[in-house]
Amino acid sequence: MSKRGFRRFLGFAIGTTAAWAFAVKPRVWGKPDLSEIRRYDYARRGFFNPAKDIPENSLAACRAAMEHGYGLILDVRITKDGVPVLFHDERLYRMTGFAGDVETSTLAEIKAMRLLGTEERIPTLEEALELVDGQVPVVLELHVCGGNYETLCDLVCDVLDVYEGVFAVQSFDPRVLRWFRQQRNEYIRCQMSDYNYCSGTSWKSRIWDLFCTSLFMNFLTEPDMISCSMGTRINPSLWLCRILYHVPRFVWTVRTMEEYEQVRTDGAIVVFESMEP
Repeated sequence: MSKRGFRRFLGFAIGTTAAWAFAVKPRVWGKPDLSEIRRYDYARRGFFNPAKDIPENSLAACRAAMEHGYGLILDVRITKDGVPVLFHDERLYRMTGFAGDVETSTLAEIKAMRLLGTEERIPTLEEALELVDGQVPVVLELHVCGGNYETLCDLVCDVLDVYEGVFAVQSFDPRVLRWFRQQRNEYIRCQMSDYNYCSGTSWKSRIWDLFCTSLFMNFLTEPDMISCSMGTRINPSLWLCRILYHVPRFVWTVRTMEEYEQVRTDGAIVVFESMEP
């Protein structure tokens, strides 16, 4: 390679690396205090145990997590009439046996259902936070459906604005974090990243997913933390975030003590289920 060619290559490499470092940049200035968040292991969907009639995302699962001293990762969707509730799936069937979706059902319809045939019902976000009452940190995973991220964020804030405990919000969808950066910049926010997450089959969706999972939207959302799966914690963009910006990480879903030790040794926060650390 000629000297001119080498200089061009070197300039391209430096420019690409600089652009990459800028794209994955988390919040750098005005960071919130994460010390309380980082003290805990987190029970994903609460410390649930169907064998003991404790379904996921139930008040019983929240209570069990608190009794064992675990933080909570809870899933949030909104009902047709605009009430944030704790539920992971878009479809209701797996947990309730009923057809339909959370977003197309009213709160009254949802409250008539039982979780996995137990006495537990789908709680509202307000009911769950009233129960937790600041005893442990809560991380709320916001699930966007049909582009409803603005309505979802706004309705969740109606509840969070009066909650006095430690909490954070997270989502796969960068638009959620962008909204919180603009509207509630003081809230702790966490970007989720997983190469198995897919918003659609079109080429536009594929490109969107690539940008999201590679954390290329961070410069717009400025997350305080990154959440990744066990299988995707070896991620070039996440590695760059760690090296340059020392970004804290959640790693999910830990299901064995071997995985638990791996995550803790790596300095990340454990998000577990189907086990007791």
